[in-house]
Amino acid sequence: MYRNIGIEIDVDGAYRANGKVGYGFVIRKDGIEIYREGGTVPAHDEDLSAHRQIGGEIYAVVQALRWCVRHKVTNCIIYHDYEGLARWARGEWKARTPLTRRYVKFLQQVPVQIEWIKVPAHQGLHWNEVADALAQSGNE
Repeated sequence: MYRNIGIEIDVDGAYRANGKVGYGFVIRKDGIEIYREGGTVPAHDEDLSAHRQIGGEIYAVVQALRWCVRHKVTNCIIYHDYEGLARWARGEWKARTPLTRRYVKFLQQVPVQIEWIKVPAHQGLHWNEVADALAQSGNE
C-alpha cells in the first residue's frame, strides 16, 4: 500500500471523553521517517474541537501541509483513514460548516500538490497506527 517514494504523510485525529481532540502525523521521505508531530488541538479553536475526531483529522492535514510549505515540499501523498479529508479536497462533498469551508479554502491556497490515498483504520498498517498513537497521546 505504501509507495516509499517522495514525501508521504500519514494523518489521524482522535477524540476522548474528556472533551479534548488530538491530532497526529508522520512524514517520510523515500520510506524513511523524517518528522512526526502529535498533540492536542488548541482549545481556542472551537470549530475544531466541536467536530471532535474530524477536527483532529483536519488539523493534522493542515499542520502537515504547513510543514511541507516550510520545507519547500511541492507535492506529497497523504494517507488518511477518514474519507472526508479527500472528498472535501476533491469537491466530492460540499463543505457545509465553517470548519470544512475553511479547510477547503486552505487546501486551495496551499502550494502543495496532494495525492490522497484512503487506508483502512485500525488494521495494523504501521504508519497509520503511529499517526493514531500520536493523536491519542495528544488527549491526555
